[in-house]
Amino acid sequence: MAYDLLIKNGRVIDGSGGPGFYADVAVSNGKIVGVGKFNESATRTIDAEGRVVAPGFIDHHTHFDSQCMWDPIVNSTSLNGNTSIIVGQCGIVLAPARPGDGDWYMQMFDKMEGIPLSAQRKGVDFAWESIAEYLDAVGRNRGINVGSLVGHSGVRRYVMGEAAQERVATPEEIEAMKRIVREGIQAGALGFSVGNFADQGEEIFGVKVPSSVASDEERYAVGSVLGEMGTGVFQVSGGAAGGYKTPALIAQELSRRTGRPAMYNLLAQELNKPDEWKEHLQMLEDAFKSGTRAYASCLSATAGPIFDLRAGLGGLEDEDMISPTTVFQGMTTWDSVMAQPVRERIQAFRDPEIRRALSLEGVETEGTHSYQAERGTRRMSFNRRWDLVQVYMAHEERNRQYSGKSIEQISKEQGKGIMDAFLDLVLDDDLRTSFQVIDRNNDTESQREIFGSPYTVIGTTDGGARPDKGDRTTYSTHLLGYWVREKQVMSLEEAVYRMTGKTAIMHDLHDRGFIAAGKAADITIFDPDTITSTPREPMYSFPGGEMHVKQGATGINYVIVNGEVLLENGEHTGALPGQVLRGPLYQVKK
Repeated sequence: MAYDLLIKNGRVIDGSGGPGFYADVAVSNGKIVGVGKFNESATRTIDAEGRVVAPGFIDHHTHFDSQCMWDPIVNSTSLNGNTSIIVGQCGIVLAPARPGDGDWYMQMFDKMEGIPLSAQRKGVDFAWESIAEYLDAVGRNRGINVGSLVGHSGVRRYVMGEAAQERVATPEEIEAMKRIVREGIQAGALGFSVGNFADQGEEIFGVKVPSSVASDEERYAVGSVLGEMGTGVFQVSGGAAGGYKTPALIAQELSRRTGRPAMYNLLAQELNKPDEWKEHLQMLEDAFKSGTRAYASCLSATAGPIFDLRAGLGGLEDEDMISPTTVFQGMTTWDSVMAQPVRERIQAFRDPEIRRALSLEGVETEGTHSYQAERGTRRMSFNRRWDLVQVYMAHEERNRQYSGKSIEQISKEQGKGIMDAFLDLVLDDDLRTSFQVIDRNNDTESQREIFGSPYTVIGTTDGGARPDKGDRTTYSTHLLGYWVREKQVMSLEEAVYRMTGKTAIMHDLHDRGFIAAGKAADITIFDPDTITSTPREPMYSFPGGEMHVKQGATGINYVIVNGEVLLENGEHTGALPGQVLRGPLYQVKK
């Protein structure tokens, strides 16, 4: 027989976690029809010699809900080998939505996830009301596959209107929410997401989040639908004032009551809390031994506050990643300079005397500097370790050679002092260079244990959130290039399993996540010796021309979705083979 696509001579890592092997992969009608050695002809043959042939990566925690409506290949995520994404996280969704209420949902994404309202208004038409209608709309003009969870805040708004942000639900309203979740699962939704958590009525990022007003008993009652239907995963957001324990306990209780798997944010190794990750892992192990399935999500990306010297006091803060100010807030000279308009600020940064004062405060003074993020709920700190202050994104192409390098490294390469190297780069980039102060997920031995735990899931990219930062969309290439190849914290087979087979199983995606006959032909072909992410660069392709970050990859040769080549060496072929990922209870309407 003739195949549509034949991938020959590659090293197949099939998504099971088992050892890789050399074989050909045959594809017809969007499905893998065989794995072996084939002599038959094919419409297209790809020679994958020297490459890994893996299932397409599945990014299980994104906020691309809005962006996927106008961006078929979903920017950086497909460039980094993802063939599928899952939206609807943290309770924030675009459906169900009553007619005329769409702007409220978009404002929530603007407030909570930093997705520009202007871009959403131009790119999202809200031509739906029910979850079923929304999923049908998502399926149009699709490059990569998209699955969705049902979100608590969205369901609450649909049932309760403005009261969703003001009071607890009545028993009748809870029953109405349960009905909508049930209908959503029947329409193909993959689970139920809850969060954020705050004292009732407390604002988060300047907005009252409906799910934060709900009681735990409401969450458990609405979530009980998944147990009754026997499918679906729970996702519980982080960000609680009590740290990881609040979402962990809620996730564990949801799993205990329903028998369904849950995952929650976030397990991290923090410099300022060096032993907390060990306590967290032990809590996880104890919970699993008691019979619950509540996985902690973890990051393959290093993390820490991101800042630049142009934004000043503007910007959206995320407790894990973003500082809305600079890490120098509270230092006398820094506060004085940052209070000036940009042009005057630039002149100040050129002044040798001012530089010396800035250096005294930010470099030479010993000890950790503590500051309060303007809109945050926790104290943050800067330990003046310039080996941990890295160039996050350079605006000018000539400066992208410094991406990922620390200021200490740059200063040594240039033979300059720390502050001179720092400010010279900033000035050459017109104050647009952004920096990250690494304060978590950078210790090799800690990450070896966290990634290696059977009780963690790797991901939580938040892809789509804070598009002007684009902070985690390279989780796949960073995992494979840095943690697997360079640091050897886990095997290549295990890393692929964690991004494919394990994720598919948790979401009841029975036709995805593996290279095997009968599975959907979602396939990523990459070079394990060279795969890595490329420097971030600013893009302006959102519907309203807003800036967003693009970060691609090298070493990824092909991204194949449902049997069609979507990307070849990082370039979109023009194909739109993506589908809506739907759960096992979905039935096509006759």
